[in-house]
Amino acid sequence: MPIEIELPDGSIAEFPDGMADADIESVIQKQFPAPSAAAAPAAPAAPQAPRATDDMSGLDRFRAGIGKGLVDTGEGILQTVIDQFSRPANITQAAVDRFAPGGMLADAVKRTNDLWLQPQRAMREHVAERRALDEDLTDTGAGFAGSLAGALAGSLPTLGVGVAARGAGAANAIGNAALGGAFQGALQPSVSETERLGNSALGAAFGGGLSAAGRGVMRVAEELVPSNTLARVMNYFGNKANQSPYAAESEALAQRTGIDFTPGMVSGGKAQTAVENMARQSVFSADTAFEADKRIAEQAIANVNRLMDRITPDGASGQTVGHRVQQAVDKAIDSVVERRDQMAAQQFGAIRRMVGDAKVVDYAATRRVLQDMIQENADVLGADPRRIRMQAQRMLDELSGKDGFTLESARKSRSSYGKAARGQSNLLNNVDRSVNQTFAKRMYAAISDDIDAAGARLDEAAGFGQNGVAPLGANTTRPSELLKQANDEYRNHSDLLRLIQQSPMRRLLGDKVDVDGFTQYSLPPEKVIESMRSMKPSELEQVRHFMERQEPEVWQQYKRLLVDDALAAAESAPTSAGANHIPFNASGFMRALGGDKPDKVDQLRAIFNPGEMSEVMDAMQAARRLGDKFGANFSGTGPFNEVAQASRGFVEGIKNMSLNAVVGAASPAMGLRGVARMMLNSDGRKGLIELARLPPGSRRANDLAAYLASIAAVRTDANNEPLEIEVTGGQPGAAPTQEEMDALRAQVRANAQMGQ
Repeated sequence: MPIEIELPDGSIAEFPDGMADADIESVIQKQFPAPSAAAAPAAPAAPQAPRATDDMSGLDRFRAGIGKGLVDTGEGILQTVIDQFSRPANITQAAVDRFAPGGMLADAVKRTNDLWLQPQRAMREHVAERRALDEDLTDTGAGFAGSLAGALAGSLPTLGVGVAARGAGAANAIGNAALGGAFQGALQPSVSETERLGNSALGAAFGGGLSAAGRGVMRVAEELVPSNTLARVMNYFGNKANQSPYAAESEALAQRTGIDFTPGMVSGGKAQTAVENMARQSVFSADTAFEADKRIAEQAIANVNRLMDRITPDGASGQTVGHRVQQAVDKAIDSVVERRDQMAAQQFGAIRRMVGDAKVVDYAATRRVLQDMIQENADVLGADPRRIRMQAQRMLDELSGKDGFTLESARKSRSSYGKAARGQSNLLNNVDRSVNQTFAKRMYAAISDDIDAAGARLDEAAGFGQNGVAPLGANTTRPSELLKQANDEYRNHSDLLRLIQQSPMRRLLGDKVDVDGFTQYSLPPEKVIESMRSMKPSELEQVRHFMERQEPEVWQQYKRLLVDDALAAAESAPTSAGANHIPFNASGFMRALGGDKPDKVDQLRAIFNPGEMSEVMDAMQAARRLGDKFGANFSGTGPFNEVAQASRGFVEGIKNMSLNAVVGAASPAMGLRGVARMMLNSDGRKGLIELARLPPGSRRANDLAAYLASIAAVRTDANNEPLEIEVTGGQPGAAPTQEEMDALRAQVRANAQMGQ
């Protein structure tokens, strides 16, 4: 039970149970000293002791104040950790005082808590001592201003924004800034819990209020902080990398593709990229960075889908496209053959009407080919040579004994030999297919020579060369001239067929077999696509020219297929990636499309038209930015080492009462979380680019710097509409008026009611 004692003024004082009488008497004497017999004369006032700041200039006091503010924030972080560590002791003591006062349990809890709370008491005594030592500095205006600036700089990521937020996200932004201000206030050292709560309330009011007003906050900082310090803040958010042409190209690329790149992807700066990759692997910021990367990946996929739809909305599998390419090539060959035969029938028909069925074609060249084939296979052992000799001899016997053949018969024979030369029929039975085609090609050339040599006999059959007089208006064109024209036309079509067969298109067919109208190719359709991917750029240009004339829609489907296959490769992930993974593998997309090799890019240029190729290059450039892993830890040990190091830092700091150890352990985690939030917010990217182009200290630059600080400080919802930034202040240096501050506080209260 407490000891109750009546004091000289009649009041009752309570002292803890067990307190020594001497201690109680000492306390009472300090409060009520005994009156002296006579009042001593007042001693002359002693001269005021010199202060440590007397010989310091205003700038020196300001700089010293900045150092004090930074140290205060660090000590505030340490004190916050210690207070959290001490919270169980306070809770236990309150429970014992309420439910089990007095007794052995209460004594045991009291002794335990005395030991547990020693770090908290020591920290508060240290704060009080430092506050007394710094009193001379903070009593000066410059020292106080520097202390304020140091506290602001030490907790910069938690400050409010100097911009006006409009639209659906305004209330959320103000609330976030108020939260940041409350946190910043809580980080200030205090000697009691009541003082800490007061600091938090004041910070919340200024944080939310300044965010709502959007004026004065950075202008006040401009007055307080030297210009070189403010310039360093600018360089922190928008370094030289953001001023490079690469950054401008990246921003233009982001607008064309609709992809919200992270600041590191925009600038291309390796330091910035390395920090972002560290944020992706940090256990303290990985989830936020993952949200940013996932959103960017979804935007990249949407951009590729738009590209494919602009090429053609009709997609098709590789089997379908390959088969249609084969059909297109085969159809083109058949159309040339059909056209050649039609022209031959028309032109040779005109000659036939002039000479009738006269036997004007002597198969001399054809006989020589048959004789050569018999001679070449004579005395050669084997089934095929024996069959060739026998069947060639039979053909030769059929030709022997005949004086000649009609032009129509020769034309039909040449057409048959040409069909066999293309592999569509056989002249020899039970003989290898390649040998059959070689034999047919020789027969085709021989019969063509025989037809060419029939000109003189045609003229004789038509009556030319007999010195006759042609009637007026009669046709005097010699049959030999008509034959030459017909042969030239036939040869032109044949040359076109040969070029097609020798061109890259021939590689897309393989061997073709027709049975009762059913066509089968020896080359599977999927192999057609593989064959096209292995062609040289010049070969692909020939195929493209051919396909765009014959089957333009099929060619568009082939181009879409290339991009679709690359997207499928990018969307696939190994089992180690887990079920919740980034849906777009930028490196896989580049490899599948061929953007990682110059010769593959040349192939793409031969396939796509210039407009399409520009969009393909945009997609690949975006993938390059998404796939930059500079500074990443590929060993997989980064998160474990990070947690282990942070844990050791906190333990050592608390155990040794070391401010540097605790702050050093907390700073990397807080910094990486800020980086991850900047990655998630697309407005941050735009702000960095604009900030890099503005002169340090300008009104717009100040507001953007504060805005970027708030992005790094608070969590941003990726689904919210982007904030619209508008500078609403007057001239630089104008501080908020009292009326404006009252309006700010009213706005804070209204926002709080809206949040409830």
